[in-house]
Amino acid sequence: MDNVDMRYTVLFLYIIRNDLLRDLNDDDLVASYERVLALDDIYKSNVLEFWDEHLIETAIDLGLFKNIRSIREFELKEDDFILKMGEETITIEQGTILVPDDTLFAMIQKRFKLINRRNFNTALIQLKAVRCEVAGVIHPFIFQLGENDITLAEDLYYILDQYGNIFQAIKMEITIEGFYKRFQETYDKITEYIDLFDPVLSNKSTLSKIKKAMEEGKSIIPYLKEEKVKLSDKFDNDSVDKNAEIYQKWNETLLRLIQLRYQTGRIDDKLLEIKKYYSGKDKIYSYLQFIEKVSFNEDEIVDKIQQKLRALRKEIIDIDEEIGEYTKKDMKLLNLDYERFLLLSGDGEDEE
Repeated sequence: MDNVDMRYTVLFLYIIRNDLLRDLNDDDLVASYERVLALDDIYKSNVLEFWDEHLIETAIDLGLFKNIRSIREFELKEDDFILKMGEETITIEQGTILVPDDTLFAMIQKRFKLINRRNFNTALIQLKAVRCEVAGVIHPFIFQLGENDITLAEDLYYILDQYGNIFQAIKMEITIEGFYKRFQETYDKITEYIDLFDPVLSNKSTLSKIKKAMEEGKSIIPYLKEEKVKLSDKFDNDSVDKNAEIYQKWNETLLRLIQLRYQTGRIDDKLLEIKKYYSGKDKIYSYLQFIEKVSFNEDEIVDKIQQKLRALRKEIIDIDEEIGEYTKKDMKLLNLDYERFLLLSGDGEDEE
């Protein structure tokens, strides 16, 4: 389970069988699923008529409908809205669930953007013959039926079934990854603004020096100059009027952006600590152990993660609200005004 491409391929096949189609143990569900698939056009009203709430929510969670992103979006659609499932979708033939590789990849990639098609295809090949680390015996984890359809090996399904609620663990990971994505967007926006002041301030070596200055309570720009960081000419401002309104606005804005980026970086550290529960070289649990822990809330792991995420959510919202007061245009104009101020200040010195 350390290989994420193989992990998600197997786990999503399990979820399709266990959570979407309930291991084919419910004849009414199977019949209703196939009845909708047989329709030329699938209207929202058809789905509401034939599928129960659980099946609808799971199908939407997995991305079975190409033109619906959430249950809320589904609820807002009119009954005559046509749902798109694509030319190929999950089918059932002679008691076997067949999942087209394109459909499976789309489901995984919708939630985990790090998965690319090349690695996914490699994972499919590897999963057809997995060598047991103990006995050295080769086991197929998946089977390919026909040209593109995939099904999960029966033995593996029942092994995974012992670990608890896999879908719940995946949803927990999706929530964490969603926070990470939001953090990254905020961090990138702040960095984009700082780069308008000087791209050097975002160099890896400069970032480490800024972090050290902030942790030691030192003035950032003077410290960078002491460390021989080659900043742009606009930072050669020792002789300008520090009381000038434009200087103070430019300086205060830059320092605030640097502080906000530092705060956002601290959020990154906290998110990585949460992700250590199941990933990274210093991970606390294997992924299967993580599934067990989440399924039964052992050691209150779910409560702890949710509590940490709520706190981080508030931090991100506060930073986003402050960053929302800035625009790229504002930052460009501020720097242009400041550079004009420096130029005029230099002209004044020359005249003297």
